Amino acid sequence: MLLRLLGIDDGAAVTFYRLYLRSPWPGLIALVLIAAGIAFSVWLYRREHGPGPRERWLLAALRGVLLGLVTLLLFEPVFGVEMTVKLRKTLLVLVDVSRSMSFPVSERGAETRMDAARKMLGDSQANAFAELQRDMKVHYFYFGEKLEPTAGEGEMLPESLRSRQPAGESTRLGAALREAAARYSGQPIAGVVVLTDGASNEGVDPLEAARDLGKEGIPVYPVGIGVAQPDDVAVANVIVQETVFSRDTVPVRVQIDSRGYAAREAEVVLKLAGEEKARAAVTLAGGTEFAELTFTPGAAGGNQYLEVSIAPLPGEAGTDNNRALKAIRVIDDKIKVLYVEGKPRWEYRYLRAVLLRDHRLDVKFLLTEGDPELARASDRYIGQYPRDPAEAFAYDLVILGDVPAGYFSTVQLERIEQLVRERGGSFLMLAGHRHAPGSYVGSAIEPLLPVKAECEAEELDDAVHPVATRAGLDSMMACLELPESRNTELWSLVKPLHSLPRVSGAKPGAVVVAELSDSARRAQPYPLISWQRYGAGKSMLVATDQLWRLRFKRGDKYHARFWGQAIQFLTLSRLLGENKRIRIEAGKRECFTGERVEVFANVLNESFAPVSAESFTVFVQPPDSPSGPGTPLKLQPVPDVPGLYQGLLTPQQEGVYRITAGEESQEISNAVELRAASAQREMLQPAMQKDVLEKVAALSGGKCLAARDLPALGKTLDAKPGTAAIRREVDLWDSWAVLVVIVGCAGAEWYGRRRRNLV
Repeated sequence: MLLRLLGIDDGAAVTFYRLYLRSPWPGLIALVLIAAGIAFSVWLYRREHGPGPRERWLLAALRGVLLGLVTLLLFEPVFGVEMTVKLRKTLLVLVDVSRSMSFPVSERGAETRMDAARKMLGDSQANAFAELQRDMKVHYFYFGEKLEPTAGEGEMLPESLRSRQPAGESTRLGAALREAAARYSGQPIAGVVVLTDGASNEGVDPLEAARDLGKEGIPVYPVGIGVAQPDDVAVANVIVQETVFSRDTVPVRVQIDSRGYAAREAEVVLKLAGEEKARAAVTLAGGTEFAELTFTPGAAGGNQYLEVSIAPLPGEAGTDNNRALKAIRVIDDKIKVLYVEGKPRWEYRYLRAVLLRDHRLDVKFLLTEGDPELARASDRYIGQYPRDPAEAFAYDLVILGDVPAGYFSTVQLERIEQLVRERGGSFLMLAGHRHAPGSYVGSAIEPLLPVKAECEAEELDDAVHPVATRAGLDSMMACLELPESRNTELWSLVKPLHSLPRVSGAKPGAVVVAELSDSARRAQPYPLISWQRYGAGKSMLVATDQLWRLRFKRGDKYHARFWGQAIQFLTLSRLLGENKRIRIEAGKRECFTGERVEVFANVLNESFAPVSAESFTVFVQPPDSPSGPGTPLKLQPVPDVPGLYQGLLTPQQEGVYRITAGEESQEISNAVELRAASAQREMLQPAMQKDVLEKVAALSGGKCLAARDLPALGKTLDAKPGTAAIRREVDLWDSWAVLVVIVGCAGAEWYGRRRRNLV
């Protein structure tokens, strides 16, 4: 009854209520004032002699209630109540309208996936969903790049679906699931039905979103549309060095994924800047194959685009993925290398042959324990380490073998460090069993090492061998052959390693290219091959001199490939003029519009020491304004890596983006170009991702459905009404019931006083 008088529906179960004051004044003051008002009323009527005692007490009570209520209202009293109410559950239906829904729903039919979605909802409107609407609230949404409510519901839904065409340039399934559930947060949700092909290619991982919904008790029921394994041929990946020399024979490894074309021959065509450079025939096997092509760039220089394509085959589900572009840079210069070695060990002998055969290199050798007549007999050898600073700083790369630190003067060691830190040169130490790197601990060379070296050595089991890391494969240094299983097999040939210098791990910011196969038995993996940025240059440690074992029964193909890739990786920054104090890099040089790309900046001060700041800003010049000032992009510091800053760039239009530092830093900074292509990610994946949809259902506690399961959807869902706790507050000063009490008390007192002729 009280709830009804205060305007609160009393049909719900009350679990809690209380009266409190909204005024900041303490409630004790209100009690004192109310008590004073009541006492005043009693005192006032005790002085009246006309009425009898009973009438005086009644009039005093009316006056006391009136004063007490008025005083209480001055302190803004609020009546709060918490109730449990029953609510109809909500069912969310999400319809994928991205471009991939324009693929055929079957291999031989003309009906598209969007047609199938329309039919599912249109045919089900009279039974499954219409029946569910009697017990639940059903809300419909479209999603692709973003989530949006459908234009019509109920009987109007089929008409809305017929007018909607698949046009989304990306699919953000994970984001759609999260946003749809968030819109009805606090309400009981029976589940989320998703009509999609499962090809999510941007935004939140759908598995992560499904896991979160499962924790909230919201099951997802994906309805897969499309063929899980349609006939298709795709250029899945093009693996090539980003920078090549004009006279190089450049290897290109092309990953081809195919389904439904086993034993069919296809031709792979490679073009550079629109000119055909190579082609090769490949026999498809209905899975993943690799084609290897080679080309010579020739006179073409600067930034070029490499295009690899396969002609469409009859019956392909989609042809957008038959072509891939890769940006490369063509240069024509020589790398100046100085190799200082002690005794001519096996690794030196084979590496020397590799270096002399490479036309990209201008190599000088210094043997500290070799024949001194070599320097007089051959211009390839020098008799001592350069004393002249100009001569010492002319080299792009210094390779230091198993030479004692005492062979060099303090000034010479400092110049090696200065070459890397200030002049953008590179340093490579090829460890040995006697002197390197242990004897360099405490010298100017120690900071160059990407590991924390010690003076002792450690013996290894004969079965231990190198293992390429993901970073080593991504940088191409440790990639000797594809597929990855073949690459692992080749590295396993490098054994026994005998002994290695003892190290206590890689330094912060160092990148490990290869580690040991016994990492599981160590507290931390052994950084067998590692590198780091140091000042304006790079430094690397190869902690073993047994890589020559890659030649076992295979010649020098893989041994030469590793060393060529490593030397090119170390020295190209200086050749390209990128040995600046501010070094800008992009996570990739080609991307799709709308795709997020990582941008890095390594920032050094005048002393080539890392700069510590709250942020660093670069400027992005878009394709439509290449000469403008650019849009600022703020990069944030990378934890534990001084001087390194990171941010994200999302190109929105097709073309080349140029990333630079501010105008005041142009002379000490490089610039990076990023090409954004309009090739549709949506059309690169024609298969319905059944495994993804099944995982989404499992992680959320739902079930992956087929079109035939929709009529029985009501039996799958829990449609029982849910309960929700709601809180209501009533300001008593604004309540008609309180006003009636005040007016009633005032009127009754006035009437009593008039009857007794009281003033």
